[in-house]
Amino acid sequence: MHNKSIDKQRDNHISNRVPQTYYITHFNVVYAPDLSNRTNLLLYPRPLSDVDILKVLMKNIPTKILHYHRSENQKDRFSVDFINKRLINDYNINTDKLSIDFSQFKNQSDRMAYIMGRNGIKKDLSFDINELIKEYSRINNIASKQNFGADVWTYLNEGIDDKFVLGPEKPIMDEGISYCNTYRNILIMTTDGYIEAGIYGKGIDLSKNTIDQFRKAFLKSGESDIKTFFNKNKKFRIKPVNNPYLNNLEILVLELYDRSKTIGGAATVQPTDMEIIKLFWSDWLKNSKVKKFELHPIANSKEEVEKSIISFLGVNN
Repeated sequence: MHNKSIDKQRDNHISNRVPQTYYITHFNVVYAPDLSNRTNLLLYPRPLSDVDILKVLMKNIPTKILHYHRSENQKDRFSVDFINKRLINDYNINTDKLSIDFSQFKNQSDRMAYIMGRNGIKKDLSFDINELIKEYSRINNIASKQNFGADVWTYLNEGIDDKFVLGPEKPIMDEGISYCNTYRNILIMTTDGYIEAGIYGKGIDLSKNTIDQFRKAFLKSGESDIKTFFNKNKKFRIKPVNNPYLNNLEILVLELYDRSKTIGGAATVQPTDMEIIKLFWSDWLKNSKVKKFELHPIANSKEEVEKSIISFLGVNN
């Protein structure tokens, strides 16, 4: 876990007395599911549930994430958030069980004891991961039978703040060297891509009806390229979010679902809903000035979604 490269650079600095600042990067990973009717797998069948995807993320914390370019006293954070905040009360959610925060440890020995389950610790990392998954599974089960929709636009506009996106901490001086703790703020969002929160025609939705209208207008225009038509017709775009915290947020969108295809995967119309969803979302997130983003359709296996997550986090080496 110890970052020997920092020690070597520090020793070189002490001997040469060259002013230097070292940056230590911590992960702040938030999993935010769209607990709308998409959680009903009978209505919208998918190979993996949101619980399966969360398990994949949690499994990789001790095996890969905590081993990637780590130094002593890492302050990595992993948590579950909700696009619809009302669900916290409606589902009687225990938010304390939905967070794993390594900043709680004041020294490396306590941190390692927690990770490895040493020194007779009962509530170690393995215990907390199991508790987190258990609580989320309970929530997902309720949502599959009783859901309230999810307003993704408002979530990015109002739900992302300084408590969500962590900025650099005040530098710490040690033997003339400045150590600066920074964070990679990463949002892993599971959603089908349809934004249907009850407000339509205001540029903050991407309902099935909006997608159908866009497709109809495109086909009627005679334009051969959908992107060219989209760029010429700004009225169809999702209104960008004006939230400066998105500048320091990376968003991985998983489980985009194409309602225009049959259960067997055959397209019923062209261009498909998926092509239109990716077009709208890419434009929206880009113009909302999100630091980095990727859009992925439903995964066919745990291995596939794991590859997407690990690649996005950049911990595959």
